[in-house]
Amino acid sequence: MASSLIRGKYVICSTTADGDAEVVEDGAVFQRDGDIVDVGPYMELKGRHQADEEIGSTHHVVLPGMVNAHHHVGMKPFQLGSMDRSFELWLGERMGEKQADKYLETLWCATEMIESGITTVNHMHSPSRGPRRPGQTSSEVMSDDARQVIRAYDESGMRVAFSLPLWDQNRLAYDDEGFLDTLPPDLEARARRWLESAVIPHEDYWQINSELTRDYGGGRFDRVRILLFPVNLQWCSDPLLLSAKEFAARHDTGIHIHLVESMYQKQYGLRTFGKTPLAHLHELGFLGPEVSIDHGVWLTEADIDLMKEMDIMLTHQPSSNFRLMSGMAPLNQLLAKGVTVALGIDEAGLNDDNDIIQEMRLAMRIHRVPGIDQVGPSAGQILHITTMGGAKTTLFGDRIGSIEKGKGADLVLMDLERLSRPYLDAGHSIVDIVLYRGKMMDVDTVMIAGEVVYKDRKFTKLDKNDIAARLGESLARDLNPSEAERRTLGKELIPHVRRFYQGWDMAERRPHTVYNSAV
Repeated sequence: MASSLIRGKYVICSTTADGDAEVVEDGAVFQRDGDIVDVGPYMELKGRHQADEEIGSTHHVVLPGMVNAHHHVGMKPFQLGSMDRSFELWLGERMGEKQADKYLETLWCATEMIESGITTVNHMHSPSRGPRRPGQTSSEVMSDDARQVIRAYDESGMRVAFSLPLWDQNRLAYDDEGFLDTLPPDLEARARRWLESAVIPHEDYWQINSELTRDYGGGRFDRVRILLFPVNLQWCSDPLLLSAKEFAARHDTGIHIHLVESMYQKQYGLRTFGKTPLAHLHELGFLGPEVSIDHGVWLTEADIDLMKEMDIMLTHQPSSNFRLMSGMAPLNQLLAKGVTVALGIDEAGLNDDNDIIQEMRLAMRIHRVPGIDQVGPSAGQILHITTMGGAKTTLFGDRIGSIEKGKGADLVLMDLERLSRPYLDAGHSIVDIVLYRGKMMDVDTVMIAGEVVYKDRKFTKLDKNDIAARLGESLARDLNPSEAERRTLGKELIPHVRRFYQGWDMAERRPHTVYNSAV
């Protein structure tokens, strides 16, 4: 691999959890064979190193590659037939989605992510629903999906932390048997058949994960990490959660788990265990520094203290939480307590895209509460969670997240002229400029592990138009019988799901943040 000297008017090397930034003006980065060898003033590095190629100019800002720390599928649910609803009803919507080719849709979403400066993704997989070939089992589908997705990311050049979903209960509601008993006989029978088709035996989960860990894990591939993904407390039995904990310890890997994404998930813990879901995981012995929870919208103050005590990480997905009416995670409280936070898009960005720059700006703005003495997260803090925080939650922490000697050369160059056009006051910090003004269109060049995968707003490894054409052609068909049946079933179940939760006695809800008053 060739060496290169990457130049910028500003090189944003890193930001701290407090938001402070290390910036080199008229700086440069020298990389060889995918590793950063030197960082400093451009003229000094140019004199010290003979680079095969020089990239960038004084019209660019260089910053670390960004991490999408929460992602599931390549095509957006809306594109495949789902409308936004409150989370528990949205699960019924998703039953009827048209199934996309996992390889092609992953390539497509990789182009969107790279275009916005994402170099690493935490892909918590959503498998195809039901066998695709006669006689093919759900376990075989899952194994095939995994390899197709990893292959697509490899071809795109992106880094991926990949995990398969572990899920063995409560697929339709947070008490399947109780919910099924409320259904008319015919609908109950159809729902039970769907549940049976989705079952994957525990031993198959561990077999597939063992094979993926054998083939891709343990640092065998610089750009791949294999993690575990028990989907959520209410969707996993305690024995499955403990098995995941044991497997992660044995293979020295991490665990991601959705938790209290919605108020009904918090209530599930209170109704089932008499305590919050996080408190139950703690009592179970599941928590530890290898665990990151996703969403965390309905955490209590005591939960946040427990996260800090146990060194638990969190991924924050503001767009997704708004779109599915889940609420807003207590980011200010998490940051104040020193909890490690990362940022994810959850394939549900406000524009139905994978624009991490817009997601950063949303996260920065929505946590500004009223009051002249109030402060929300700074631009530096948001950049920190999108780089260093994401690096830690994906287990790439030793390779990415900052621009420093010894780390991988994952770099993004943004067009400073576009950021400044037609005028910009000279008193602003470059980090503020990027977070306040940056757009996906300002990303000019993206390098991953020393390889330029996007230059002058053009892909070097992928043909985006060809991928779009192939993917579109594969989906330009009528629903197959299995998809049509699932769509009908999901639509019929939604009103019953609504009635099921209407019977729950919701606990008093005291928000972390008050925005206005009706008095």
